[in-house]
Amino acid sequence: MASEAARAEEPVPDSAPGSSDISEEEVSALLEKSPADAVRPFDFAAQRINRTQLPMLPIIGKSFAERARVALSGLLSRDANVEFTSADCSKAADLQASLPTPGGVAVVRLKPLPGFAFVSVEPKLLLALLDGFFGGSGRAAAEGHAAVAPAALRFLSLMIRTLAPDLTAAWAPVTPLELELVKQEVNPRLLQLGGPHESLTVMRFTVEFAAQSGLIDLLLPDALLAPIRETLASDGGKPVLRKQDPWGPALGVGLQEAELELRAILAQAKISLGELVRLTPGDIIPIEPPQDVTLLVGDVPLHRGRFGVSQGRNALKIIPGGPA
Repeated sequence: MASEAARAEEPVPDSAPGSSDISEEEVSALLEKSPADAVRPFDFAAQRINRTQLPMLPIIGKSFAERARVALSGLLSRDANVEFTSADCSKAADLQASLPTPGGVAVVRLKPLPGFAFVSVEPKLLLALLDGFFGGSGRAAAEGHAAVAPAALRFLSLMIRTLAPDLTAAWAPVTPLELELVKQEVNPRLLQLGGPHESLTVMRFTVEFAAQSGLIDLLLPDALLAPIRETLASDGGKPVLRKQDPWGPALGVGLQEAELELRAILAQAKISLGELVRLTPGDIIPIEPPQDVTLLVGDVPLHRGRFGVSQGRNALKIIPGGPA
């Protein structure tokens, strides 16, 4: 009984080290159920591309804005300001829902890149530019449907063709491009921007003319940018080619010793299929003796020459005039 009393008087150790650092209020807060509105869903399927991942896009955008400012001012015969705003990424479904309706959207091809790109101009901006083009003050029409009228669509086509050389020049450090206007769509809901989860890069430009301001968006699907994405991800355009000094002499010697097969067509004749079928052994096909003969390497013409005999062998004498 004495030993049991002694054990009862010993101090009881803490249940776990550091347990005194957590208060009852904190435990209650951890066990309390969070309200439903405090949970924020995250879509892992969404492809969000930060503009810093494609640092060449802002460089291209600023270059195009500077050139487009001059071209657009010349088209309107009045000053117009164009500034590059952003280069962001958006899913096709969200982007299509945000396009103004009704509104003219130009479908263009950027050769040689695959697929189509899209140019969207805010209706009020398009009507203000149209009014300025015809000598007005740049005031947009109150009726929104005027942005899809034939006159507005023709002006949109004219504006895109005017800005096409500037777009080509801005993209030159990355890839040669040729803009081709394919068609115009007055209902953006009918555009084939891609699947709901497919992404497009939006290059946004702010245009100020007279008292109006609006946006011009260049929509670039991911599939279109795929062939040049590596170059766009660099910070200096096309990668600098490093000179391969050790390989130079070896390649030069190898090229000098490479053997090529030369051939020359001495004569050609044309006959019909019926005549070919009727040919029998002993028949003669008349040909004209050639004046000059083309010397070929594979299928590439190299020189012009005259057929003859040299030291008892058939030969071809190269005549002046350079390659054929």
